[in-house]
Amino acid sequence: MSARQRKAPRRGATKRRQPLDWRTPLKRAVVLVAGVTMMIGLLLGGHWLWQQGWHQDMQPWMPLAEWDLESPLIYQDRDRVAAVMAPYLGQSLLTLSPAEMKQQLEALPWIDQARVDKAWPNQVRIRLVEHEPVARWNGEQVLNSMGEALDRPVAELDLADLSGPNGQARRVMEQYLLFSRIFVGSGFRLDGVDMHPRGAWDLKLNNGIEVVLGSRDMLERTRRVVALLERAELDLDSIEYIDARYPNGLAVGYREITEPSA
Repeated sequence: MSARQRKAPRRGATKRRQPLDWRTPLKRAVVLVAGVTMMIGLLLGGHWLWQQGWHQDMQPWMPLAEWDLESPLIYQDRDRVAAVMAPYLGQSLLTLSPAEMKQQLEALPWIDQARVDKAWPNQVRIRLVEHEPVARWNGEQVLNSMGEALDRPVAELDLADLSGPNGQARRVMEQYLLFSRIFVGSGFRLDGVDMHPRGAWDLKLNNGIEVVLGSRDMLERTRRVVALLERAELDLDSIEYIDARYPNGLAVGYREITEPSA
C-alpha cells in the first residue's frame, strides 16, 4: 500500500453544528438603543431648559426664593446663618447642592450638625443642631461638651469659669466635670476651676471659698473638702480658703473681721 494512500475516514458519531446564540447580539442591540434614547432625552431636556431661560443671560429656572429654619437657635447668631445662605438665593434649585450648604452651615461656630432639604419649587428647609456649652474658658471663649473652645454664644449663660494653659481645655473640662460630681448633693457647686502650668489645681465655690488642691490626689482631697463643708458647726461665711495639700488634713483660712470705726 502506498504511503500517500489516504486513510479511510473513521466511522462513528459526527460533530453536530451548534445552534446560533442570538441572545448576545440582542442584548447589545438593547443596550445601544437605550443609550441612544438616553442621549436624545438629555439633548431634548437641555434644549427645553435653555428655552425656559436657564442660562447666564436670563432668569434661572426655579430660583431659590427663601430658606426655612425649622429649629430655633439659642447659641448661634441667626445673622451668620443668613450670611451663609445669602449667595444661594436666586440660584436655580435644580443646581443647588444641599451637601455644600450643609458643609458651610456646620462650619459656623455653634453648629454641630446641619441638614438641608430641597422643598420644591423654590425653597430649602434647614435643620440645625447646636453645640452644648459647658463652661467659659480663659475668660474669652466657651467650651462645648467635646472640650472644644468656641467663640462666645449670643445667649447669656450662667457658666463656671475654667482656666488653664493653652491646649489643655479638654483636660480642664474633664476635671471640672469630675470635681462637680463630688459636690452633687452637698449644697455647693463649682464656680471656677484653675489649672496652673505645673499641674496644680484650684477650685472656687459658689459661696466664694477658694480651695487649693495641689497636683496630687485631687479627687480624694476634694472629698475631704466636701466632708468639711457639710459640718454643721462651721461658719462658712467666715471661711476665705481651704488648703487641702496635706496628707491627712485640711487648713482653713478665715476672713479678717473689721469692726466699724466710731
